[in-house]
Amino acid sequence: MRKHNRFVRLTALILAGLLALGAIVTIILSEHAHAEGNSAPDRYAISAEFLEDGQALRISQRLVYTNRTGEALDRVEFSVYGNAFRRASALPYESGALPAALPKGYAPGGFEFSSITVDGAAADWGMVGENELFLRVACRLEDGESCEFGFEYTLLLTQNAAFLGAGDTDWRLSGFYPEALKWEDGDFVAPKPIQHARYAYADRADYAFSIALPDRYIVAAPGEVAAKPNGDGTTTWSVFASGVRELAVSFGMRWRETAGETALGTRVRVLSNLRTGAGAALETSIEALDTYEGWFGALGGTVIVAQSDHAVGLLPLPGVLWVPDELFSDRMALRRALAKQFFGYAAYCMPTEDAWMSDALSEYLAYLALEDGEGHDAFLEELNRALVPSVQYTVPGGLEITTDAALFTQAEYDVIVRRRGALVFHELRSAMGLETMLEGLKRFYEKGLMTDVLGEYDLVDALDSASGGSWEAFLTDWLFNIDEYQRQNIEWME
Repeated sequence: MRKHNRFVRLTALILAGLLALGAIVTIILSEHAHAEGNSAPDRYAISAEFLEDGQALRISQRLVYTNRTGEALDRVEFSVYGNAFRRASALPYESGALPAALPKGYAPGGFEFSSITVDGAAADWGMVGENELFLRVACRLEDGESCEFGFEYTLLLTQNAAFLGAGDTDWRLSGFYPEALKWEDGDFVAPKPIQHARYAYADRADYAFSIALPDRYIVAAPGEVAAKPNGDGTTTWSVFASGVRELAVSFGMRWRETAGETALGTRVRVLSNLRTGAGAALETSIEALDTYEGWFGALGGTVIVAQSDHAVGLLPLPGVLWVPDELFSDRMALRRALAKQFFGYAAYCMPTEDAWMSDALSEYLAYLALEDGEGHDAFLEELNRALVPSVQYTVPGGLEITTDAALFTQAEYDVIVRRRGALVFHELRSAMGLETMLEGLKRFYEKGLMTDVLGEYDLVDALDSASGGSWEAFLTDWLFNIDEYQRQNIEWME
């Protein structure tokens, strides 16, 4: 027995030593590490220097990347969506939205790379595409193998009200760093930016971000956000976010914070310098999240509602909503954006190809949250006022609810995908009952938490499982024939 115990203790010590050595190797990553079967997400470490007078950021970035494609790679490709400001022709905004996005006119901005390395050695790299929205870095990685990419660059921001830029109230950082593209069907998927829907397509990853800012700024970002005063008029902000699809950060001047939490413990922070409206925005956000969490379970973490100069609508990002002043008191806009935290980021569909499963569903959930908070009569009134008219006229072009979002204009997308798509879910509710539909959506959401990317078949399977029936034919019929309502005189839809 004593010999056996000594053997066990000796084995344990050896294993502990090996584990410690393995941890050190993982952290250093000075050489390729074979990590076959490794499910740990990629890890970004981004340190930014704030160049306020130059309206720029000087950034040092490290990315520990693991090849999970199932194939040997000879390169990894990245999005650099900040280069959309490099040329006016690359901007993702329609002509009608340009005055709002660029109120002071167009000025060039974007990335200037000074160094790109792979495992510390200078890399062979190049920009891809006419507008340089993508970056290719040569490296040989077998399936399951890891490496560390290093990027040194300056990001020049322009004075604007767009997804990346500096404004009168805030600095907005979305698409501000090279992000590894997602691999699918033998290649990296490289969606171009569009105005009206999500487009960044990436794997879940862990992020550490830091920046020192003058004390008048407050940072809004997903995950854990910490502030450390430096005693020289600046504060160092650190952000740690786990398992997010993209990192978006903003920092506003002289924001004040109003905070609370849902019944299930999800924290809500409202950041603004508005004299009125912050309390109402917090109340609406907690009420909507309480409703959604009652149906689907706790979202968890923190959701930030941040006042923003972003002028092309309310922009929902993972863990953060950028809300222009005029929408701060728009209860439906907030409900819609918060629904997207569940079906859009926590449960993830392909951003443009399957955009309807996020945007049409989030639209209808906002109406259900209205019904839950203000009653069935208020729900029907808003349904008939805002949604029913969308199906009573013809939209040319052969576009369907399930069409790739990149093929729409903003106006077409709002009518066809968001509003008509929401009515499809209303027909589904009428046919299967609200309780059963919500149970199906809960199962769809739970599948999304355990699945990399959700597909249409996952939605059908969840509805079938919740109801004990078969809903593929019903859903397909309404998705492609909802416009038949244009031949009917609808006085009031129940």
